[in-house]
Amino acid sequence: MAVEMIVEPKWVVQNFGNVRILDCSWTFKPKADVAEYKAKYYNKFGVGMNELKNPEYLAEHINGAAHFNFDIAYYPSEDERFTLYSPEEFSSYIKRLGVFNGDHLILYGRGKDGGMSAAARAYWTFRYYGYTQVSVLNGGLEAFKLHQGVVQSGESMISSGNFEVKSVDNSILAKLADIPFGNLSSIKYLDARRKEEFIGKVPIGYPDSKAEGVRCKDAIHFPVEEVCAAKGFKKKTDCDQAFAAKGIKVGDTVVVACGIGCSASVVWLAAARSGIVAKLYNGGVHELAYKAPQHLDTKG
Repeated sequence: MAVEMIVEPKWVVQNFGNVRILDCSWTFKPKADVAEYKAKYYNKFGVGMNELKNPEYLAEHINGAAHFNFDIAYYPSEDERFTLYSPEEFSSYIKRLGVFNGDHLILYGRGKDGGMSAAARAYWTFRYYGYTQVSVLNGGLEAFKLHQGVVQSGESMISSGNFEVKSVDNSILAKLADIPFGNLSSIKYLDARRKEEFIGKVPIGYPDSKAEGVRCKDAIHFPVEEVCAAKGFKKKTDCDQAFAAKGIKVGDTVVVACGIGCSASVVWLAAARSGIVAKLYNGGVHELAYKAPQHLDTKG
């Protein structure tokens, strides 16, 4: 049975006993040393869950929610901040969060934009691994509490599930080699970073890069604010209009990128809900800065 991509907090409260909830809160931090992480945490999910705990989750989370921890669910590589595990490895982690095949997963974040960046990033990830029984809680933790949702502190007691990835959906992933950076005007390439980042008002964030600019020529600026307000996603009709204003309509294909894939996931989710064929460039500016800096040739 198909589920809504985005659900409201009132619905989650009313259907609380029929869903499984994952807290996707993530606190931004510099990328871990690749070699050190690989030696200590790569595919060692039990170790990661014992040592890489998130203080926000421990302080407060929806009752019974396990924590989908970005520092464990992905791993850092030379080219990407959030590199995707193999289907088998990802399944092993998600089982530890108590997820069973067939569960309707509700993903939420907290803070800015209602935590939609973290929730949308996790949502895209589950969709990439072929799991479609998943929704984002609009407005996140704060909205849930406003609707008298029950919260707790500490860690939830979670028994292992039987989650298993059946297949991956490569149609929603764009890789560096797939994108015609030399002729971006031939596609619709959306850059979801903040305006200050897009125009170069703030440093690109990769001081060792040989990039001479901060963005790709012919990239379309489409920041999160186009589809997300202070407390969550805007109505679908508003998002439809935002895409239409950029010349994007139902059935069009777009590639969405940002720095490390979080803001881009918000735009990706809104685009998919609006009937647009969206692909996420997982490497984003992070990969371009080091692997293909010649494509970051524009600023101002």
